[in-house]
Amino acid sequence: MRTWNIPLPRVATTIFVAVALAATTGPIAMAQKHVTIKGGQIGGAFNRWTSAWSILLSKEIPGVKFSSESSTGSPENVRAVGSGSAGTGLVFASDLFNAYRGLDQYKKPQTQVGAVTYVFASVAHFIVPADSDFKTIQDIKGKRVSLGGPGSGSAVNLTLLLKQMGLWDGFKPVYLGRKSPEALRNGEIAAYNWHPGLGNAMIRNTATMMKVRFIDLDEPARKSGFYDKYPYFGKMTIPAGLYSGVNVATSTFGTGSILVAHKGLSADLVYQILKIIYSDKGREYMRGAVGKASVDRMTKESAFDFITVPLHPGAERFWKEQGVSIPAKLSSK
Repeated sequence: MRTWNIPLPRVATTIFVAVALAATTGPIAMAQKHVTIKGGQIGGAFNRWTSAWSILLSKEIPGVKFSSESSTGSPENVRAVGSGSAGTGLVFASDLFNAYRGLDQYKKPQTQVGAVTYVFASVAHFIVPADSDFKTIQDIKGKRVSLGGPGSGSAVNLTLLLKQMGLWDGFKPVYLGRKSPEALRNGEIAAYNWHPGLGNAMIRNTATMMKVRFIDLDEPARKSGFYDKYPYFGKMTIPAGLYSGVNVATSTFGTGSILVAHKGLSADLVYQILKIIYSDKGREYMRGAVGKASVDRMTKESAFDFITVPLHPGAERFWKEQGVSIPAKLSSK
């Protein structure tokens, strides 16, 4: 089992668009004057990143308009990028692993998706009222629990754990998304599940309006063989004091959030995207948009964290220029 150490939350270039357009044909090539970045639910972590990127990249790359597009989450995003209906997007490493190989819910391998860079850790938060009799995940039996938004990566990730533990048929799953905190406060659900970056605003707000606890998900994941079956997950920790009134650290599991691009998106364009994101100007802009700690975690050393599929050719070119060794299994060649 791999343990991922994640810190607390803290992303003037010229491109010759004609060259980029000449590199490919079809819908993706036509779309390279306008590139969609698939995000997530409105107000969520994915959307904050993609919205900020769309503004930054549109300013810095002449002739190309970037727009952030909300979605149900990671599964929708990996399908959109894989099909070419979106140029880029944020996805969970778990969905990237399965989609590329045609596993689980992905019946057709999404081999047109190329990895670009690790962005941030998505950490499982399972939230219950502080005075609840919900002490371990086994207590889910017979309870009504919101697993996240419909079709979201949060819901998919926890579903995998519950099925691995044999708990899937013993409770009432609902998919309330961002309505989950209000439902928890009103007693309509016993718990809710959310897999954002650490320090997520929605969970902070929940902890402010009511006393909450987090359920340990690492121990059941470890004991059930979850990490062995799903190598793109690992142990993580929700630090004590990160959320109001929660003064005990909680072990949990998580995965990485990865920026991906359709392989039909030109290598020149993806290369320029990375140059801007990792430039001093780009990093400073993103620190103001999503937080210093998350941006500072994006380094050469973390570039391939959680990535299990080949890189986009433009990403491989960028990382080689940065002196980063490309593992053979990640090479786009």
